[in-house]
Amino acid sequence: MYDGDQVPEEHFPALLAYLEGLRGRARELTLQKAEALMRELDQAGADTQDPPLRAKTQRVRQVLQLLS
Repeated sequence: MYDGDQVPEEHFPALLAYLEGLRGRARELTLQKAEALMRELDQAGADTQDPPLRAKTQRVRQVLQLLS
């Protein structure tokens, strides 16, 4: 869901709306996976000039903000 090739930018808001409705274990698991990915991206230096990596980081941040 964080890859622009798998979920195009025009569909990402719909995905966020779907994720907003998650409850219980599904919400917890999605949040845990997003947190783990964010840690990986931070360790890898995701603030590089690589546009796809920056876009992925931005999507992870949006999911974290939504579910936190």
